[in-house]
Amino acid sequence: MQTRIIIGIVVIVGLVGYLSFIGFEEGRSYYLTCDEVAERLDEVATTNIRLAGNVVEGSIRKDGDILVFELEYEGATFPVRYVGLDPVPDTFKDGVQAVVDGRLNDDGVFEGRKIQAKCASKYEAEYGDEPAPEGSKKPGSTV
Repeated sequence: MQTRIIIGIVVIVGLVGYLSFIGFEEGRSYYLTCDEVAERLDEVATTNIRLAGNVVEGSIRKDGDILVFELEYEGATFPVRYVGLDPVPDTFKDGVQAVVDGRLNDDGVFEGRKIQAKCASKYEAEYGDEPAPEGSKKPGSTV
């Protein structure tokens, strides 16, 4: 009787460990810019990645329920099909920096399931020649 309980516990612990490992592998994604993906096409072909780049001016369009656009960075451009269920961020527009979670298809189109867009620069503080707030540093300073 006690042997059966021990075997049952070992089987359950092994199954939980295996399922955790599989879930971790599927959820893992690398953050790569468009130019890095272009250099490593064979490596990323079967991998979930986070593709980062700038939205190409005039490339955003709707194809039914699917958002289609292009991301570009350092001369490399990828067409993107956003098929995710989450709403597109309000900050997503031409020229904005965006990160799309998904996978590169065999046809070279990146199929995204999640999308993030960088907030507009008008929300970032600009120190310029004005003194920085107490306790903060100017960008590029070492003190």
